[in-house]
Amino acid sequence: MWVPPAQARPVPGVSYEHVPTRRLSGDGPSQERPPAWTLQYLPHRPGHPGATLLHVVGCTPSDRTLTGEEALAALQQPRAAACIECDAARSLTTEQG
Repeated sequence: MWVPPAQARPVPGVSYEHVPTRRLSGDGPSQERPPAWTLQYLPHRPGHPGATLLHVVGCTPSDRTLTGEEALAALQQPRAAACIECDAARSLTTEQG
């Protein structure tokens, strides 16, 4: 799983002494993976229409990832919103900016 540094947090009580802290050779900044997004479909239930929620990869399980263009298109659909927990909207504007 890929997580941007701004969203990574240490887990209390877990040792990270064997986690690499430098990029391996040949893995320069130009090869860093760009953010990706996923969609969560919230089903219709009485009194609440169905909806689509956009997430940053890793926030919620999904079989498919979206590019920035696909994520923007998904947000333009009726009853679509960006997740506030993973701050999908901000990550999307950072990627597109």
